[in-house]
Amino acid sequence: MTKTDILSPTDVTKLIKTFYDKLLVSSIKHHFVHLNLKEHLPRVDSFWNATLFPEHAYAQNLMERHFHLNLKNEDFKVWLQLFLETVDEFYNGENAEITKNRASSIAYIMQKKLLKD
Repeated sequence: MTKTDILSPTDVTKLIKTFYDKLLVSSIKHHFVHLNLKEHLPRVDSFWNATLFPEHAYAQNLMERHFHLNLKNEDFKVWLQLFLETVDEFYNGENAEITKNRASSIAYIMQKKLLKD
């Protein structure tokens, strides 16, 4: 399969859908199985589209939405590993690297703030 960069919202949707498919069978699935994915995935798409494409906006508080979860250090490692793996599975290029760097930053910052680590 020839890899392209993440170039459109359609690419973001493919990334997020595949990523959540992996999360739902992972060791951290308990954090995701209760979600209404029809409502949740468009919000996640919106966040990543705003990260990559300036014409998109995201106005929700990412941190606030996660405070109620009982997250552990290992959860962040699994989340990040699966996210990076999913990007690498389909995409290669500048936006793919931006996405992976942003995901790494998010995992680090959320871990520090939510776990007071």
